[in-house]
Amino acid sequence: MKYIVIGLGNFGSTLATRLTGMGHEVFGVDNGLEIVEQYKDRITHTICLDSSKPSSLNSLPIKDADQVIVAIGEDVGASILTTAMLKQHNAKSIIGRAINPLHQTVLESIGIETIFNPEKIAAEQFAKQLEMNNVVESFDLSEDCSILEIEVPKRYLGRTAGNIDFMGTYHLKLIGIKRFVTKKNILGMMSKYSTVSIDLDPEHEFNESDILVLMGDIKNFQKMIGRDDD
Repeated sequence: MKYIVIGLGNFGSTLATRLTGMGHEVFGVDNGLEIVEQYKDRITHTICLDSSKPSSLNSLPIKDADQVIVAIGEDVGASILTTAMLKQHNAKSIIGRAINPLHQTVLESIGIETIFNPEKIAAEQFAKQLEMNNVVESFDLSEDCSILEIEVPKRYLGRTAGNIDFMGTYHLKLIGIKRFVTKKNILGMMSKYSTVSIDLDPEHEFNESDILVLMGDIKNFQKMIGRDDD
């Protein structure tokens, strides 16, 4: 896919380099020449321009991009102007970043449906990691149901998947086992990719490279991670 990421601060640069590493074509945009130079070898394309100026967007492949992410941080005015002009350029899909409730309200009034607050998301995930040390990633489906990626508890290392009744013991559903592999992407860069096996072999022995993908109530995750034995 083809992405345009506008704003190469901490979040935008991480997103753009990650998408590039996954093999996507990414246009990283920022108004700071030093920042653009810093990431020119890590992002497919880097462009230095002020996206809040109407004429500047003409140099971007907006109509060809599958998604445009406005990742501008503290400069709310530049974020709003950029987003509004992207709408005028008929961008296929615009994802906006909001840093406060008022910012989000303005983006919603412009017609942006997908709005995120990376600081809020990161804080929520980090809170779970502080509370439960084994948690790698988390995704909330509802108030009482989440999907968590968890390092295999030490007491389960060497045991087989079919020998552990996650549902009966903790009321948690094991939906997959995640692992990481390193290989070259289409640009020839070495990147780390995740693989998830949902066709679980009951004879598989859990090891330290495995990450459990489980679904259930967060309270039940706390019970499972907090126990020293079965």
